[in-house]
Amino acid sequence: MMCRSDCLKPTVITKMPFSKNPGLESGFTLFELMVVLVLIGLLSSMVFVAVSSGLLKSRETKFVNQFANALKGARTRALGQGKAVRFIIDSENRKFGLKPPGLQEIPASIQIEGEDIEELQDGVYGIVFYPDGSSSGGELDLKWANGRVDTFKIARIWSTVLHETSGRQ
Repeated sequence: MMCRSDCLKPTVITKMPFSKNPGLESGFTLFELMVVLVLIGLLSSMVFVAVSSGLLKSRETKFVNQFANALKGARTRALGQGKAVRFIIDSENRKFGLKPPGLQEIPASIQIEGEDIEELQDGVYGIVFYPDGSSSGGELDLKWANGRVDTFKIARIWSTVLHETSGRQ
């Protein structure tokens, strides 16, 4: 085999430095590390705020669902048992619900106001659900400390429970 003259030329390999100043080691400066640590701190605090506000909203949602289920449960029980059932709000002891199975706690951050709600005794209010599907009716406002208002409207004729939310959510 014959080799041409260009294949016999020596190959020169040169070493390329990583930086323009070959005396310095490559790596991160203290300033760059501090900037990264500050960014990590800011991002983690934002995550904490988002998670904590989500937990608060889930507690609010849980209470509103319990309240709505108790109202609807009173209506269902009246229709099913064929006798009047009272949904009770005890403002002094901060409890609501049906006597059997028991009353539930009202959180301290909620103020409940009612319109056209029957006062059964001092500080105890109620809505009566009748076996024919009607009720004493009324409107209940759950006012939260953060400005949120959940309104429950109970119709007199069909006892339907309408829930609306307004304010800060």
